[in-house]
Amino acid sequence: MSIVRPKNSCLPRESGHPGGGLTQRRLHGPWVPAYAGKAAYIAATTVALLSPLPVLAADTPLLHPMFQDHGVLQRDRPIPVWGTAKPGEPVTVSLGTAQATAKAGKDGRWQATLPAQTAGGPFTLTAKSPSAEQTASDVLVGDVYLCSGQSNMEMQVRRSLDSWVEMGTRANQPQIRYLNVQRDTATRARPHFGKPVSWQVTSPQTVGDMSAVCYFFGREMRKLDEVPVGLINTAWGGSSIESWMPVEELRKQPDYKDALSFLATYDRNPADGVRAFVEGWQRWWTQAGQKAIWQDAYGTGEGWRDAPATFRPWETWGMPDMAAYNNIVWMRASIHLTAEQAAQGVALHLGPADDLDVTWVNGTPVGSQYGPGDPRRYTLPPGTLKAGANTITVAILDAYGDGGLYGTAEAQAIELTGGGKLPLPTPWQFKPTPVDTSVVPQAPWGTVNGLSTIHNAMLAPIGPYGLRAALWYQGESNAGRPVQYQSLLTGLMAGWRRQFGPDLPFLVVQLPEWGYPQDKPMESGWAALRESQRAAVAADPKAGLAVALGVGDWYDIHPANKQVVAKRLVRAARKVVRGEDVAPSGAVPASVTRSGDTVSIRFTDIDGALKALSYHRPLGFELCGEGPGTCRYVDATLAGDTVTLPVGGGPAVRVRYCWADSPICNLQDSARQPPGPFEAVVR
Repeated sequence: MSIVRPKNSCLPRESGHPGGGLTQRRLHGPWVPAYAGKAAYIAATTVALLSPLPVLAADTPLLHPMFQDHGVLQRDRPIPVWGTAKPGEPVTVSLGTAQATAKAGKDGRWQATLPAQTAGGPFTLTAKSPSAEQTASDVLVGDVYLCSGQSNMEMQVRRSLDSWVEMGTRANQPQIRYLNVQRDTATRARPHFGKPVSWQVTSPQTVGDMSAVCYFFGREMRKLDEVPVGLINTAWGGSSIESWMPVEELRKQPDYKDALSFLATYDRNPADGVRAFVEGWQRWWTQAGQKAIWQDAYGTGEGWRDAPATFRPWETWGMPDMAAYNNIVWMRASIHLTAEQAAQGVALHLGPADDLDVTWVNGTPVGSQYGPGDPRRYTLPPGTLKAGANTITVAILDAYGDGGLYGTAEAQAIELTGGGKLPLPTPWQFKPTPVDTSVVPQAPWGTVNGLSTIHNAMLAPIGPYGLRAALWYQGESNAGRPVQYQSLLTGLMAGWRRQFGPDLPFLVVQLPEWGYPQDKPMESGWAALRESQRAAVAADPKAGLAVALGVGDWYDIHPANKQVVAKRLVRAARKVVRGEDVAPSGAVPASVTRSGDTVSIRFTDIDGALKALSYHRPLGFELCGEGPGTCRYVDATLAGDTVTLPVGGGPAVRVRYCWADSPICNLQDSARQPPGPFEAVVR
């Protein structure tokens, strides 16, 4: 990209950070329910607050960062282009022979709309104002797809099957371009990214770090349409669906009123937001019959023990009762300060914490965050510290795997005015205090579990960029409250369509299998969440479902076979995006009826014939009574498009198929598409 601007102008410097995330267990509470559990790899991310936008300087780049060298613009529809200029300045935008004009508002923002273009390029996109000019070269016009979700969407090509082949000459795909949005959060929607983004040309050198599902999907779609393809990947491992939803949609959902109030307060004044949330957390704690431990000074109270001086997860301390402990542990330290030091203290550093912490200094709430492995830095309100002994108290909730404060001893410190630090003396003391962790309140400004926080920083800045479809691969982190997911997914699609257009197609990946199979019917959060995904998509004519059963891994929540997932997404896209007359998601039950001593399930949307693989009858069918624990496996038979189940002597109020975390099912049609799992009432 070449930029011509006034003399002595300069671009602002920005920096990012690496990271990753995976959740395997869920936490939820009365204010912020159904949030993610453990992350398997650490994301050193902190919440970024957005201050009111200033009037932009004259040397601010004219074009929004979405418009850069090697980008792809959506074909066959008007093309919005926007950016910033001096307030009141006219801006002219051109792409090839097409041209449009706009005028910058009082805040410096402008937006123009170029006429629709057919697929082609390369073009040069140019923006000119009286005081500046900016160009983006090698711009193509084709189809643009947005890929989003948690770690299975984030998972790179280099970690997928056949990666050594895919990263070779097969990746010479100059007509496929890729833009990755770096991890970030904000408490309100941003017009600009907080970290740099850029378009990349796909090559053996760049493809390895691209999202596997996103890239394989784009490559397969290009085979169908033979036009340039742009892929925008905005995903975060371990993230909940709530973190990706616009706040307007969360307001329509039950259970979020208090949390959104805390978030709004936090956005106006972080100290007030922390205090409001922690006061609520304290009420929850005492209503659970527990003592106000945060009020105790270091060295007082019963049940406290000294923690090892070397910071590491408590599972490695060599204490039998902590070796597999997953619950709340209270930890505290003490530091003696002079009056001058107390007056200069501006922040508390705790280092990485895992998973959730609530933190007080001398009984005053100073911070709370969910973010496994994320370093904590909490601003200290004036007057929090005092001359003499100061007690730092931390309640840490660990739901899975490692837990506690870890990193280095130097990471725990009081930050002083000017940047100096006073390390917290050891030993820390600790006190395990088990409670019902299914209802632990969590602060709504977290990273992977915040309310709208990822949406605000990683989706809102994309603006009204033209898209052909959005791909969504998420759900693992919401399996703790699966029934709610149908409403949340419906809200997410509605909110994104307000940003990208009311006709935006959605392609949703249904969760694959994970975990060791069971030998009897079980209640399953993963199965119930798949049902919510199926129901949300079935109710939306502009949405398609990619059934992922058969490509999961019993032992790895990150199955490596992303090629088949992408091909099933393409199958759904052929119906929903391209309008082909195909069965998009495998066979679906059209009717479930009882006649005498049998129940019949008639399937439709079959490509060719329905087949039972590797056995002479279909597997995975259950007949159930009204409530949980009433299901039993039955010996099904297949004839044409109908599966028949013998009622026998048990109840037959409901039918379930493939209903487990890791179901073993063997039905497929001639296109190798499996029917999705389902639960249905017998008529």
